[in-house]
Amino acid sequence: MTNDLHIITLNVPYPPDYGGMIDSFHRIRVLKNLGAGIHLHCFEYGREQSSELISLCKSVSYYKRNMSFGRQFSLKPFIVVSRTSPKLHSNLLNDDHPILFDGLHTTDLLCHPDLSNRIKIVRVHNIEHEYYNSMSRQAGSLIRNIYFNIESARLKRYESVLKNADMILTLSGHDQHYFGTVYGNAELIYPFHQYDVPENKEGSGDYLLWHGDLSVKENSIVAEYLVEKIFPEIPCTCIIAGKQPSGLLIRKAGKHSNIRIIANPSGPVMSELIRDAHINILIALSTHGMKLKLLNSLFAGRHCLVNSNLVFSTGLAKACHVRDSAEDIIRTAKQLMKQPFDAEMKTERSALLEPFSNRFNGIRLMKLIFPV
Repeated sequence: MTNDLHIITLNVPYPPDYGGMIDSFHRIRVLKNLGAGIHLHCFEYGREQSSELISLCKSVSYYKRNMSFGRQFSLKPFIVVSRTSPKLHSNLLNDDHPILFDGLHTTDLLCHPDLSNRIKIVRVHNIEHEYYNSMSRQAGSLIRNIYFNIESARLKRYESVLKNADMILTLSGHDQHYFGTVYGNAELIYPFHQYDVPENKEGSGDYLLWHGDLSVKENSIVAEYLVEKIFPEIPCTCIIAGKQPSGLLIRKAGKHSNIRIIANPSGPVMSELIRDAHINILIALSTHGMKLKLLNSLFAGRHCLVNSNLVFSTGLAKACHVRDSAEDIIRTAKQLMKQPFDAEMKTERSALLEPFSNRFNGIRLMKLIFPV
């Protein structure tokens, strides 16, 4: 019996430079190294086809995402109905390998009768209708608010398609409880990421770092909050690094001599910034999903100063300094800047991170998909 597996991703998972694609790419990489034969199916949306994926997979197929406005009138969520393909349907029928649908976005064929006898697994990224409802509150425009509210309602109605899955893979304990309660077949598999072993530096750095994709509304809100309320009160260099910082954020940061903006850093530069920082500060406005930036900071960085939303139902609070008010964040940052990250802290961190390691979760996933 072969360990072959179809994986359907909502976008091209290379480069792994944002949340869902980081989990997708490194899951493929880890499963391949553990002996799985991956047949990858990617919906294309704003990203180029990748030769890197060919080296990891037995086959790679691409399908255009249909973004036509008419699809907005479907009863199905737009994120699903825009990812349909007769070619994908045909390709899946060439064998009887298990199918992993990566994201609710990719599940258009989940309940198709042609696949009724196949092992079907869904990796859920969030409780999507709750996530879209939260995005509606941060939309910033009436049109986007309306879209997110409509999509949230469609997603809530559509979610019952998951009863056709043999297994649902969740990212957090909170999501596992929800999907397990509703559908009864949820397994917790933490996100895959770039660090196969912890790479924390001992000693001290001379700056504090926040990083994230600044084109995402939640992240831009957090960055502006840090610039206005937190960083001016901390007597050290404070760096904000991420994609597409707004002109407004750059102007606000420019008013303070201790705040630097690093726009659009490359992957290697971002990794170096995380490793060399004395403190990685991470703030979340919502509790949805597992924040990959948290795992990256814990596996590669020194002290991690976070708010409770970020570690909600992750099991990682003990590895972080958790503070919520601006006053507590500022006070703790000042204290931590005087405290080197030592060998004892590194050892303790490594033990706490074992359940979040790629190998640990890869072996668990292989056993779930290929129990023989």
